[in-house]
Amino acid sequence: MELGEWVTGGGYNENFLPEKRHVTRYDLDQASTQHPMQLVHTSGHVSVANSLALKIAGITRDTPDPQGGHIVRDENGEPTGVLEENAMTLVMQHIPEITEEQMADAIRAAMAHQLTLGITSATDPAVDPFHIKVYRQLEAAGRLTVRINLLAERRNGDVIFPLPEKYVSDTLRLDGVKFFADGGMTTATAAIREAFKDVGGHGIMIYETEQLADLMWESHDAGFHIATHANGETALEQVISVYEMITERKPRPVLRHRIEHFALPDPEHLERLARIGGMVATQTVFLPAMGPAYRRYLPDVCIPRAYGVRDMLDAGIEVALSTDAPVVPDDNPLLGLKSAVDRKDHAGVPLAPNQAITMEEALYAYTMGGAILSGDQDNRGSITAGKWADLVILSGDPVTTPVDDLLSLYVEATYVAGQCVYRLSTNPGG
Repeated sequence: MELGEWVTGGGYNENFLPEKRHVTRYDLDQASTQHPMQLVHTSGHVSVANSLALKIAGITRDTPDPQGGHIVRDENGEPTGVLEENAMTLVMQHIPEITEEQMADAIRAAMAHQLTLGITSATDPAVDPFHIKVYRQLEAAGRLTVRINLLAERRNGDVIFPLPEKYVSDTLRLDGVKFFADGGMTTATAAIREAFKDVGGHGIMIYETEQLADLMWESHDAGFHIATHANGETALEQVISVYEMITERKPRPVLRHRIEHFALPDPEHLERLARIGGMVATQTVFLPAMGPAYRRYLPDVCIPRAYGVRDMLDAGIEVALSTDAPVVPDDNPLLGLKSAVDRKDHAGVPLAPNQAITMEEALYAYTMGGAILSGDQDNRGSITAGKWADLVILSGDPVTTPVDDLLSLYVEATYVAGQCVYRLSTNPGG
């Protein structure tokens, strides 16, 4: 590696560190002061840069926070290197982009991994024109082994992306757009009403409502479905209000606008989203690894509502369960199913057990729920004559297997369009 080349990494979680704190510029400086460095938090909502990276980005004590972002500073006003939400782009824009070939290799590796887990369809939830180009190239070459749904990001930092060209085939679908309304739960940047425990503050709102409404209306009017990352009550209020406005202005027979995560809805949010036909993609698979962080940061009054899938289903909302990989350390759908039913973290302590659902409900959310949110329920999501025959063969029945034994099951084979694309060659159980 030549002097001055960038060093990047990701996946750290301060809750797993002995100090229970974020890494800082000074920690990274101990690794190198000759290479600019950036380390991204496992959530994707926070990063930390070393001193050289901050210098390259021009970040000093006098640098103002960007809209929808925050530069963390110490008691003397100096940047610690920790950058939240849109502040991350101040450094990221200086990191050399990867090549199309590197991106294609990464996508192929991700698909190969997904097939071992029995995943036949996946959503890439925030792509820009570069990513779209690579996906189109892979599809043209017949290299997409998993059916891919793309959500085109409308804004990244200060950059507003134009609406993409719609494209729908059997293996690649681009008819949706993505927005981020607030930050993450484990980084205490979700926009919540009551202050976070331990760190204080009410999180970060990414958009002014007027700008969000303008971009969402443009997307809705052009016929795209909208997926919006929103966790806290303040962000949910903003997003649902805009959804109500644009759907009243131009109704649709089937809306398909959805909220990603929908972590802390109150009863009014549930009722309003259900009334307009809004949908939810949420992740009970967060609970095993992130349950301790939720207890550390979330106000006690919020815990019974956290990732409240029971409340969502009871309100009549269409729900899809997913993994949000690579945010989680384990993206096995079997873990997501288990967590939906028992709500336990890795220590065996349940979080909001009142929000548990049945295994049958969880399986539906992982299969038909995802197909419905993608608009492809006529082609996938169930074993039905005339559908695509995207199938997974497990070593046992998840409905009759005791939930505590669910992770002993494994994928024996995965089929896409009736063709075996993965088969386990060695039985891990024996």
